[in-house]
Formats: sequence, structure tokens, C-alpha cells
Amino acid sequence: MKSTSFSSSEVKRLQKDLKTLFAVPVSKKLSKDFLPEYPFDAQLLSLSALYRRSRKSYLQLGGTFSPRVCSTMRSLSAQDLFKDQIDYSPIFSELTWFKDHSHEVADPGGMVKAFSFYNEISIYHEQNHRILWRLLPPAPTEAVDFCRYLDFAESLVVTLDLALGDELGKNLSPVFEAVKAIYRPGGDDNWFAKSKSEYRQYLHGLMFTTYLVLQLAEPADIPDAVAYVIDAPKKMNKDAVRRGQELSDLFTLNTNQQWQRLYWKTTQQRLAQLHRDSDEEPFYVSEDPLDFEEEFVIANRVFAFFDL
Repeated sequence: MKSTSFSSSEVKRLQKDLKTLFAVPVSKKLSKDFLPEYPFDAQLLSLSALYRRSRKSYLQLGGTFSPRVCSTMRSLSAQDLFKDQIDYSPIFSELTWFKDHSHEVADPGGMVKAFSFYNEISIYHEQNHRILWRLLPPAPTEAVDFCRYLDFAESLVVTLDLALGDELGKNLSPVFEAVKAIYRPGGDDNWFAKSKSEYRQYLHGLMFTTYLVLQLAEPADIPDAVAYVIDAPKKMNKDAVRRGQELSDLFTLNTNQQWQRLYWKTTQQRLAQLHRDSDEEPFYVSEDPLDFEEEFVIANRVFAFFDL
């Protein structure tokens, strides 16, 4: 009979990760900004300027948080990306207790599985979606054009996830990612340590690769497409393609496609309302990705806002 719990090795891994994260120093100066019971928010705010900037920007646009149990599936299907309220599961006390008392639990693997059901939503990622709508030009109305716009927006949010992983570093970011406090760990490369202009060029490669993956481009064609569009050192483009192609197949082939089919019409209406006072023309993402040009101008607008 197949087990419905996580294995003992996965339980030990979580215990080890929790001990590592609880050892991260927390800034008392930021205590007023910590979200009650959101796992490792205090550590992330203390470590990352990018995480702090995202939080500050979200709050400035009137964003709020609601600490109530939120499953991964409910978040993916019901969380309103245009409502400036983000639900999160307040389970930090449970994790704190589990770190030292898992030996008292009859089924520790079952508890770890329960954590995975209710603690897989990155608030940083959700914040950035709301921020990004204000930074992008208005969206087109036609379904195909609008879905390209959505994929372009998602590629920017995913790139910000990757940048957060880079800032947290190669040692801590995989641990934060393992407990689902962030979505993506830092890269094995060292482009984050280079100049801002070089890192910005690398971010272009990550964004463009991610967009191609979301558009279901043939994987074998992506390296040549990136090399054609982005005038960057060969190794930089190679690193960007490798990392950009690590995006989950479950998300690209299922979640993203299904969400767009179900919600593109209501999403388009909500965005039109949000951009009703904009002076900009609707932005049409190039039908042929090899013609990307204005897209990088808009990407730079986003990266500059986040001081990247």
C-alpha cells in the first residue's frame, strides 16, 4: 500500500532546514513589519533588500494581508490577483513546535505533508504580481494577445523570484525554497556579484527564457533564440537558459494554461479597470519572440523599480 505520509528522511530534512532558518539573525528594527505567523518572514525581511522593497511597495499601494488557512489549490484558483489582499496560512507556531517535538508525533511524515498543503504560497511572489500590474502598460483585449501579455507579466515575476534567490545566496536560498518561503533558489553562477549592468543583462536572459518556456516553445530551440535576441556573453546566455528552463512543467503545461483558459476574460476586465486612467497605449507583446525589443524597455522599467 502506498504511503500517504512523507518519509523519515524528508522529516529529518525539514527538521534540519528549520534549525538552519531559526538560526538566521532577525533585525529588531524591522519587527513592526513582520507578518504574524507567516513562516520566516522576519528572516527574509532581515536578510533581503529586495524582499523589503517588495513589501514596502505593496503596502504603499494599499495592500493588506489576511492570516487565514489557505491551501495551495485555493490560492491558485481563487486568490484574486487584482485584489490587494493576500491570504497566507498562519502556521509559524506549528513549525516552531515541530522543530523540537517531532519525536512526539505519531505520524511526523503526515504532519510534514500537511505543511506542504498549506504552506506553499510565496507572499513575495504574490506581492510582486500586484505591484507589476501598476508598472506595466494597459493590456490588449483579444484573447491571444492578452494571454501573451499575461505570460510576459509572469516571466517578469518569475525573474524577480530568481533575483531574490540570488540575493539570499547559494547557502540559504535552497533552504528557504525547501520550506516554500520562496519559489526559486539562487543560481549556481555568479552574475549577481557582477556589475549592475551585467546582472541586468543576465536578468534579460532569464526573463526571455522564462517567457519562451511559458509560451511552450520547443526546448531545443530556446538557446538559439536567446543567443539571437540577447547580445550577451555566450556563458551568460547559457547560464540564463539553463536556469530559466528549470521552471516547473506542472506549472507551465497545466496550471498556467488552465488558469488562463478559465480566467482570461475576467482578468482582462479587471486590468482594464485598473489601467482606466493610464495615458499609455495597450501593449502588444510581439507575436514573434525574435522581435522582442520594446519588451526589454518595459522589463527595465520593472527592474529599475526594484533597484536591480
